[in-house]
Amino acid sequence: MHARLSSPGGLLIAAALTAALLVAPVTASSAAAAASARPAAASIGAPKVTRTAHAVTVSVPASADAPGYTLDVATDQLALTTRRAGKTVLATASSDTGALRFTAADGTWQHATAVTDWTWKNGVLTVTAESTLDGATVEARITPRADRYELDWDVHGGAPKQLGLVYDLSSAGHWYGHGEAQTPQGGPGVDQPWPLDSGQVEHSGFGPASYNMIDPFWYTSASTGLRVDTGDTMDVSLNGGKDGLGRFTVDTASTYKATVFVESTPLAVYRDYIGIVGRPAKSDATYEQYAKPLWNSWAQFYTKVDQRKLLAYATELHDNGLGGHTIQLDDKWESNYGNLTWDPTTFPDPRGLSDKIHDMGFDFGLWVTLWINLDSANYQYAADHGYLLMDAKDTSKPCEVTWWNGQAGIIDLANPDAKAWYEGNLKTLMDKYRIDGLKFDTRFFDEKCAPRAGHQATDYQKLGTELADTYDLQGAGIRVHWNSTAHRAGFVTRQVDKGTGWDSLKASVSQNLAISTIGYPFVESDMIGGSGGQAAPNKDVLIRWAQSASLMPLMYASTSPVETNDVTTGQKVTYDQQTIDLYRAAIKAHERLAPYIWDQVQATLRTGDPIMRPLFFDFPKDQPSYTVADEWMLGPAVLAAPKLGSGATRTVYLPSGAWFDVNHGTVIHGPATLKGYAAPLGVTPTFVKLGAKGATKAIRALKRDDVPAASVLIGPDAASTGSGKPFEVTTTATNWGTTALRAVHTSLTVPDGWTARPTGAATAPSLAPGAAYSTTWTVTPAADAAWGGHDLTATVTYRTAAGRTTAVDDTVRATVEAAPGAVHDPYRTTQTTDAQYAQAGDQFAIWAGGQDLSGWKDEKGAVYLAGAAGEHSTVQTQLVSQSGASPAAKSGLAIANDLTDPAKGGYAVLAMTRSYGLEFMTDSNGDGVLDTWAGGGSTYYPAHLRLVRDGTTYTAYTSKDGETWTTVGSAQVPSAAGSEDAGLVASAVNANYPGSTSEAVFKTFSVTS
Repeated sequence: MHARLSSPGGLLIAAALTAALLVAPVTASSAAAAASARPAAASIGAPKVTRTAHAVTVSVPASADAPGYTLDVATDQLALTTRRAGKTVLATASSDTGALRFTAADGTWQHATAVTDWTWKNGVLTVTAESTLDGATVEARITPRADRYELDWDVHGGAPKQLGLVYDLSSAGHWYGHGEAQTPQGGPGVDQPWPLDSGQVEHSGFGPASYNMIDPFWYTSASTGLRVDTGDTMDVSLNGGKDGLGRFTVDTASTYKATVFVESTPLAVYRDYIGIVGRPAKSDATYEQYAKPLWNSWAQFYTKVDQRKLLAYATELHDNGLGGHTIQLDDKWESNYGNLTWDPTTFPDPRGLSDKIHDMGFDFGLWVTLWINLDSANYQYAADHGYLLMDAKDTSKPCEVTWWNGQAGIIDLANPDAKAWYEGNLKTLMDKYRIDGLKFDTRFFDEKCAPRAGHQATDYQKLGTELADTYDLQGAGIRVHWNSTAHRAGFVTRQVDKGTGWDSLKASVSQNLAISTIGYPFVESDMIGGSGGQAAPNKDVLIRWAQSASLMPLMYASTSPVETNDVTTGQKVTYDQQTIDLYRAAIKAHERLAPYIWDQVQATLRTGDPIMRPLFFDFPKDQPSYTVADEWMLGPAVLAAPKLGSGATRTVYLPSGAWFDVNHGTVIHGPATLKGYAAPLGVTPTFVKLGAKGATKAIRALKRDDVPAASVLIGPDAASTGSGKPFEVTTTATNWGTTALRAVHTSLTVPDGWTARPTGAATAPSLAPGAAYSTTWTVTPAADAAWGGHDLTATVTYRTAAGRTTAVDDTVRATVEAAPGAVHDPYRTTQTTDAQYAQAGDQFAIWAGGQDLSGWKDEKGAVYLAGAAGEHSTVQTQLVSQSGASPAAKSGLAIANDLTDPAKGGYAVLAMTRSYGLEFMTDSNGDGVLDTWAGGGSTYYPAHLRLVRDGTTYTAYTSKDGETWTTVGSAQVPSAAGSEDAGLVASAVNANYPGSTSEAVFKTFSVTS
């Protein structure tokens, strides 16, 4: 069934313009009347609805805080396409997949088809569509806001079981968010694709009771986002089976509720989401817990732990200077799971153990859970007293669930008596044995269980949050998610258990980026070195993991860099002294960075912004940053690029700005790609953005002692001027060291023929630690300075406290830009459109308008040599650059009997277009009209262009390097006669871009005969 809309074709403007119009709904059947009625005065910023032959379009205008967008609702088959500034930024799937789809009673997938009716009333567009299932219709309600729209929809009839949205992933660029992702490649334990669409996510059981840290929120590189508002379990797939689709299915027939965000940057989308779910009201971790590692016993011993081993572990860490704030005893201290009593065989004197750990300066913590195993002494007591969650299928009996340590019941936190009993047991345990804090490692609910009367499944995340929030979680946090309570609680988030290889280390980075950008900003890696029951990490993995974790908000440790146990063999693994030293160095670096990190914690409490975040959150216009998976920003100043694999070098990408390399003491101007950056085992590539908030703290914390104490920076990064025109730059010398520098002097080296004069002091007798001084320079290029980039180098010399003279420098490129002026004899100009010209030595520039330079229009500007091209001649140039609004703008060479009047014959043009490659055009019959064509291919710069004349035969060539030439084409031009004019030409080709101009810059123009 594919019924059509009943409204006639043509344009229908049906806007929410006034209260009167909102009261009287616009419908498909009222289209003609509404179209003929003159609308009342429009409200500023009100959405508008228009009707075309194949879509209903909602237009939301831009505002001060939002970019505006349009939403096309296709009517032939219901589909949604979101556009910003005319460009698609999000689109649902089309064809047989369907955009809004559902499972029928027999389990088959069905989807919405043709739109049969729509109305626009009270700011809501309601659309009704048929479906592929007889008797079932889809009703969607779209509520546009300034920076988002709400999409609610239902299926009427057909007894649906699941509802789902499907998107074409490529329509929005790259996808992020989600949290810990289940993947066919082993995620979330050893795999976490970044972006999500670069791998495959196939995540069933995606819901509020999941152990995974997840939220139903995704955002894209196109600055759009999707939030599904549900408390039910979902089945989520992004590029599952490499199908290029995002499938967001809710396992219920209830109303599907979603919000689509449309913003200018991904960070703005994230902030919109945080505006709904809330930002942290506090951090549950203290400054010390941010500054020092938490040492947990799990990956060191797994369940083969006892009192003697744990005490030896703590002693070993203490004696090797491997500091931390807490020793936390993980799994297998209890007599049985859920008893909350010690195993007397393995822990005969737990109070004595606790006292000795405290004497070494550590706090002491315990691992606990809400699971009570069926064979635990506490199980029957809890069951008899109604303290356990009941079975969803038979609420007369306790719910039995399977977890990694057996079969168990779960404490029902919605039962006040059960909660009081559980907390009473915890308090007794903590008071008696001097336990400072707890690691809750549990689910608070399971889909097999029934919520207590008056509650729903999502309430248990909140109840678990409230329970945990009353205890010191010791930097291990708690894994709660999905609801506002979890977001606002401010818990540290530890990851799901990782493996012990390079793949897991890489996953720990991208997973933190995923978790922190769905609203949980206080992230840490899984235990350094991994904890997934695999063989002990090798030396390099352990060190690199520690280095990576040192540049995250918190450090969560377990495997001792002194020695550990291989759980797969039962054998002891001993690491060497370098492992201990480099691990200790990572701890110390993190501790020095802690004041900066703590500042970021406070900033997050004010803004909700993540601390550890992808580069593109800070540099949204930097396209390469959207696929960088092994670097991150730690706050606004620190770019972390640790080595996450084997080998001793890596490629580092730096976005725009001036970056201080803490390993070399040099300044690098981005954007820049540093290939083969040296990263031996003792080096952690880290860069600080000069001028960013906190940069000074970060540099003083991270700068290596063996690099120069001072740096010099030239600003701005990319000054521009014209030939002979003065401009200003500023040099800033900074002392990042801990002692004063003496006899500090700054000089500025400029190209030959240029001058640089300081307008203030360029010398300081001394420079205190942390101090800086700046000098402003007036730089004047030579009058005939070549266009393009020229190096300016600032050098600072100083004397250290030890009397050693040291020099540091910084180099930037200053650009001399072409400016309209004149050309010099023997060159001439001619034009058939508005045009301007300039010459600097052997460089030429043309600014030109013109509708086209082709057969139908010959509108161009030209610089030429009259009568220079004899019957056997070669005309050649290098097209350096070309700019303009039109992709068809073209620039290149021209030859004719008379370039001021091509109708006199011999006319030919070889040009490079801005986007469509080469064009070789000739006038075959001497009427001045270009009527033959050859060319195509890709556009490139510089483009070396050559026209060879052999009597009446013209041959065109091109080259990328000026040495290897490719033939573009050859043509007969019978009207060519005598010595011809040869020149450079440019045209904006602005027929579709009225009023626009193009700029073409050429280097070297020669005619040889």
